[in-house]
Amino acid sequence: MPASSRLEEPLLRFGRRLLTVPTYLALTLLLTLLVPVLAPLCWLVSLRPEWRGAWRSGAFILAYLWCESIGIAVSLWLWLRERAPTRGGERWQRFLDGNYALQCWWANALKVSAERLFDLHFVLSGTKALDGPPAIMLPRHASIADTIIPMVFYAIPKAIRLRYVLKRELLLDPCLDIVGNRLPNCFVTRIGNDADADVERVAALARGCGPNEGFLIYPEGTRFARDRQQRVLASLATRVPPRELGRMRGWTELLPPRPGGTCALIAGAPTLDLVFCAHAGFENSSHFASLINGSWIGAEIRVHFWRVPRSQVPGDAAGQRRLLFDQWDRMQTTVLALQRAQTKGGSSL
Repeated sequence: MPASSRLEEPLLRFGRRLLTVPTYLALTLLLTLLVPVLAPLCWLVSLRPEWRGAWRSGAFILAYLWCESIGIAVSLWLWLRERAPTRGGERWQRFLDGNYALQCWWANALKVSAERLFDLHFVLSGTKALDGPPAIMLPRHASIADTIIPMVFYAIPKAIRLRYVLKRELLLDPCLDIVGNRLPNCFVTRIGNDADADVERVAALARGCGPNEGFLIYPEGTRFARDRQQRVLASLATRVPPRELGRMRGWTELLPPRPGGTCALIAGAPTLDLVFCAHAGFENSSHFASLINGSWIGAEIRVHFWRVPRSQVPGDAAGQRRLLFDQWDRMQTTVLALQRAQTKGGSSL
């Protein structure tokens, strides 16, 4: 790698944090001071049926900002406590342990905040799939909120450290930027000339994986939305066979999976099972702004897991791609079943 490339990322990282960290800290302080004014205003706005989630959403955004500010402060304290540790050795391991504990706290704090503010109810099924050795987690991605599901229902209770594959846009979140870059994770662009390099980075992520470590990758690459689905299908219309395109159009609740990174991770971790995660209930909240419609209030979030043993995973990329598409057929069927169970108030799968 050229010297300029080695220097570019630290400089970009420093510049990004110079912008995001003060912004988040200032927003936290400003909104906290304005609570006496904003709280009554949000309450009045929430009287309109189409904006009924305004008060709760405002409170959740403030809770999120406080989680960020606390995370920034603790991440600085961890760095100072270990005196800017270099990689390797006992101090470095202690540094990683502290950052992972901070990551777990951050995710769980957001989950608890959402549960209490919006009166959310989680209904889990297929949890036996979470038992056993660490796995590669492959969830559906439909909301800003579903990112906490693997952490709070799998990684934390099972004491498994997940290495994440995430999109680079999330680096604008300072906690994900700081802690996410300290821990073994991979941030990818998903588009453009760096796509091949991203696949290589995903494959490299699997190297040196410990016995209590697993992986998480979102095969869709980004959050599902109807308009985004149409754009993706239109872009694939001239690049995939008509029969395969028809199959993709049958995934009405999903984006087509992007097999490059997923297959690279499967190949790079040749002993790990696959765990798939379907869920329903977060579909109408793909962005913070959409929370104002009240779709989260009293929502029942149904989550279902299933495991594919490694012995059933083909060893070649073409076979792994077929397996991924077969499981996406199952993902579509499972999401529809979870949605029907929500409507009827029935039992989980």
